[in-house]
Amino acid sequence: MSGAAWTPVGSDETYQYSLTTLSVFWPEPEHRKVIARWPHLSAHLGLTWDEHRRQTERHRALVARAGHKVNQLPGNLSGFEVFLADKSVTKPSVDDLLAYPDLRTVTTAMVPWPPARTAACWCGSGRKYKKCCRPHGLGTLDWHEPLSG
Repeated sequence: MSGAAWTPVGSDETYQYSLTTLSVFWPEPEHRKVIARWPHLSAHLGLTWDEHRRQTERHRALVARAGHKVNQLPGNLSGFEVFLADKSVTKPSVDDLLAYPDLRTVTTAMVPWPPARTAACWCGSGRKYKKCCRPHGLGTLDWHEPLSG
């Protein structure tokens, strides 16, 4: 975009831009339902809940490490089925998972990540983040590995 066509707004006439990534996580009961219905998606979502939350934490940590903000939404089977039906998809692919949800129809509030260590965990367990998903995901991340790894 041309600088001449761009007009800053705000009290100090400056902008602060950041890229925000949407991360969908599947609460444990929903994860079980999705994998039972479409086992081929386990290659992307993780076969078990622990694999899924490790992958989810790792993905978010790498995105945050790259300097981007992360907002998250819980996935649910019934919402995913509606999403797929709207697209006339009967056997979802990884691309369908990545396109879900249709943000034009989302009514659930997005939650920023990472939560404070003593805040409730993002997974919905009711436990504190520091005692729940944080040690399972971030404890396995090698902070010196390349972002593409």
